Amino acid sequence: MTRCVTLLIAALLLPFPAQSDPLQELEHYFFSVSSLEGRFIQETRDEDGRLLERSEGSLALQRPNRFHWHYEEPFEQDLVADGERLWVYDRDLEQISVRPLDDVLGSGPALMLSGEFTALEEHFRLRVEDGWIQLEPREEGWEVSGIRLQMEDGLPRRVLVEDGLGQINELQLEDLRQNVGFPRDRFHFRIPEGVDVIGDTGEWD
Repeated sequence: MTRCVTLLIAALLLPFPAQSDPLQELEHYFFSVSSLEGRFIQETRDEDGRLLERSEGSLALQRPNRFHWHYEEPFEQDLVADGERLWVYDRDLEQISVRPLDDVLGSGPALMLSGEFTALEEHFRLRVEDGWIQLEPREEGWEVSGIRLQMEDGLPRRVLVEDGLGQINELQLEDLRQNVGFPRDRFHFRIPEGVDVIGDTGEWD
């Protein structure tokens, strides 16, 4: 589940288009929006459209490479990226796993988190179809077969990620606020006392 979640987050940290020319607006939004905050509903369906999992919670995103994804239901979990590492905190298990972002996301999704628009075009084929922006990887090695983005009132409302195995992960976004002025330590993960930690915590030891 964590791999799919990070791919969805990576997609969210891309800029999003609006209005009449989605590809031109994609480039404009890339330079004009640096952060988002709001709520989400995430659904995973199989190739026949059957619902496999549904969850919801809150999100905070800031380029480059910073996010906090808080799952409230059905299980409480936190995913925090501080620019260098991804922290996954399972509250029920009282366990934290931490890994370098490059190891978790790979060079492709990491580019989606922090790259420039020209690099985005280099790695993806971009086209518009039925009101959706389609992003298709140009090279092998990605863990997705495609990403689709849909806008409403100039903000992302739906993100679909196809994992190449027939499953589709969909995010529905609500109550979004852009260019939020987060505190400097907003994405600094603090390890709770008494929790097991797996992985290299680096500078936060």
